[in-house]
Amino acid sequence: MIRGLYTAASGMIVQQKRQENTSNNIANIETPSFKRQSLIVEARDSLGVIKRNCGENTTIGTIEMGVEIDGTVMDFSQGLLRETGLHGDLAIDGQGYFITELPSGQTAYTRSGSVRRDTEGILRNAEGFCICGEKASGGRVEPIKIETEEFTVDGEGNIIDDDGKRIYKIVLADFEDLSLLKEDEAGVLVLPEGEEDNEISAKNARIVSGMKEASNVNALDEMVKLMEISRSFESNQRILQSLDETLGKAVNELGKL
Repeated sequence: MIRGLYTAASGMIVQQKRQENTSNNIANIETPSFKRQSLIVEARDSLGVIKRNCGENTTIGTIEMGVEIDGTVMDFSQGLLRETGLHGDLAIDGQGYFITELPSGQTAYTRSGSVRRDTEGILRNAEGFCICGEKASGGRVEPIKIETEEFTVDGEGNIIDDDGKRIYKIVLADFEDLSLLKEDEAGVLVLPEGEEDNEISAKNARIVSGMKEASNVNALDEMVKLMEISRSFESNQRILQSLDETLGKAVNELGKL
């Protein structure tokens, strides 16, 4: 009976975490390029029940220990591309990511492409992170610095100044294993230390100017999920209350003996 209390409680905790995750998806439904997340729920390791007989142990069953959260999965599918008409709004059509540089110097990745040129000429996205690319003359990938105030970006990622001269190319990255990407506190994606070789060049992506990528959250799906979570939470709650009442009666009856 005590074990049943813990099993029901673990179910309630898991449903609470699922509710928080789903609510976060809904809250970010209007956030450009946001990717929905879901939780992995798995059964806890069960305990074996062993019968001892004449020095020999025989497994006669298992005791289930409830459920727990085993991790988070991100849905990397592309959101809808919405036209804005602003040349500073860049969207990626296909599988690829803008390469950014965080203030710490760490490389990060994002599909958020609303860019602007700061007072020093550095190209930054809406979150303020540097957008990286290669100079027209070639060289390493570095934060893009544009001397002219007016510029355009073509489908190949080429940045063209007001004289029609190609000055930089925005480099898009892809990955051999997307599951290695982790979201950090700033909302961008990073690779774990030692996994830098997972980054490859994006082969099937192009940059579209004057558009934003919407989140890939489906409001109806998330609302249905919230209702399912609520029912599961209430079921575990009723089981917990029932076991608590039964345990209370057992204690009171034993106290009368």
